[in-house]
Amino acid sequence: MAASTVEQELALLRQQHEALLRAIAHDLRAPLRHVNSFAPLLMESVQELAQAVQHDPGAQQAAEDALEFAQHMQQGAQRMAQMVEALTLLSRAVRSSVQLQPVDARASCQLAWHEVLARHPQYAQAQLHLPEVPILVQADAQALAQVWQELLTNACKFAAPHAQVHLSAQRQDNGRWRLQLQDNGVGFDAAHAQMLFQPFARMHRESEFPGLGCGLALAQAWAQRQGARLSIDARVGQGCTVQLDWPAA
Repeated sequence: MAASTVEQELALLRQQHEALLRAIAHDLRAPLRHVNSFAPLLMESVQELAQAVQHDPGAQQAAEDALEFAQHMQQGAQRMAQMVEALTLLSRAVRSSVQLQPVDARASCQLAWHEVLARHPQYAQAQLHLPEVPILVQADAQALAQVWQELLTNACKFAAPHAQVHLSAQRQDNGRWRLQLQDNGVGFDAAHAQMLFQPFARMHRESEFPGLGCGLALAQAWAQRQGARLSIDARVGQGCTVQLDWPAA
């Protein structure tokens, strides 16, 4: 196949990808906004009807059922809106430009930790343990912060309320750093580790641990944009260790 033909096909694929992303980011949000807007109004109307027919057991039961259905509709619409937002963030991570420069990964991790605690006060008792010396890597400062925020949030969620998160670093002979972020969470079956980097992949029921299952996928996307590799290892009941193979500054 001629090089020009390959370039044309790649350009077409990129256009189709952009069109799909626009549909996800814009077109899907409009009907979701309508559902989220009208569901509370429907619930309010049903509640008023329930009060009006409180002396009619059959009508009262029908009103209660309708109220439950409306609540499920609203919850589903809210979750789908969150999924659309997660896909948009993933797309942004894949397509955004990065400015690589020397960055202290230790300081970046500490700043991201404060951001995570500010956003999630339920993790206030969690502790982060850092190396004593700087870890200079070649990275985009904002993109590296995104990686840390996703990984730290994930670690806290599965080890709450007394999460213990340890960052270690070892300089490799090939001019890269091996960074390891270890937690004391519930862990998982290591045989399924790779699937966790897929969007919306989960190892635990949402009733146990809330979330969409996109944190690791997003962290991997940002890491890859900076020339880093991300892997994860775990044991059930023994926490997990995320390893970052990162270019040194």
